[in-house]
Amino acid sequence: MYRRKLNRAWETLRAMPMPAIASDRLADLHSDLTHYDTVIATQMREFLRGNTINRYKVRIDEELDEGLRTFKTETPVEVECRRDLLRYKRRIDDVVRELLRLSEARTQPAKQAPRA
Repeated sequence: MYRRKLNRAWETLRAMPMPAIASDRLADLHSDLTHYDTVIATQMREFLRGNTINRYKVRIDEELDEGLRTFKTETPVEVECRRDLLRYKRRIDDVVRELLRLSEARTQPAKQAPRA
């Protein structure tokens, strides 16, 4: 079941276009979001190959979320861009949650050794 949720979250994220930069003021936040997306995509590929994921890299980026939420927009275009960036980040967060859940479910049986 977790695998289906992870696949759905991943496909939803990959179907979304990366939001365009509306102004120079949003360039740093856009770069941070792009880096976050790249790190999670790399870890997702490792997971799909059957490798373990780096739990230090696979985490929800609260700092980016805070930066996007507190950004003071000056134009309607910036408002729309900020909204798109937040929406895209939420889809990445969905993938992170499901990836961590599935990774945890995968390691649980290995930790429970049979008792003799």
